Amino acid sequence: MLNANSSGRTAAPEIAPTRVEPRTPQQRAAESRVPEVRAPEPRAPEARAPEASPRTSVLGPTLRFRGELSAQEDLIVQGSVEGSITHTQSLTVGTDGSMKGDIRARVIVIDGKVEGDLYATESVNIRATAKVKGNVFAPRVGIAEGAFFQGQIEMQPSGAAVQEHSARLRHAALAPPVEGTAVDRLLSSNQS
Repeated sequence: MLNANSSGRTAAPEIAPTRVEPRTPQQRAAESRVPEVRAPEPRAPEARAPEASPRTSVLGPTLRFRGELSAQEDLIVQGSVEGSITHTQSLTVGTDGSMKGDIRARVIVIDGKVEGDLYATESVNIRATAKVKGNVFAPRVGIAEGAFFQGQIEMQPSGAAVQEHSARLRHAALAPPVEGTAVDRLLSSNQS
């Protein structure tokens, strides 16, 4: 309904007040079940369970490392390493990687350059892009066509060559150091 006043203008329509009808208990219960949207509560960081898949570390192409490196996860070397690597898992020298020193690991894969001996308890795989100067000691050895290899290969079924060489190194490390005069006496006594 519109009201007209004396000025000839129409007034705004009157709004009838809404009548609130009583609600039944079921309606009230349904209204209370409407999910509320709440901001998430801050939580403490969750501790992660160990991952089932093995982790892999990568030494990038710009990395240069000198010294002894040891690890217990898969490793990919794309940079330059001078020293020795002792590894319990798989070690890969990538196409951009270069290594000067001995490598000890369960599985060794070479795509890049290596100058040093390779000792694997499981296998050594020298791929077509590889250049290897050194001896290989492993139960299984694969050399792809096109790979450069200069050295000797010793294959023993259980990786015994690797274990024997490691035992000799441990024995040498535990032996007391020999001084210059003692070396001369040892050499002269062996010649007689």
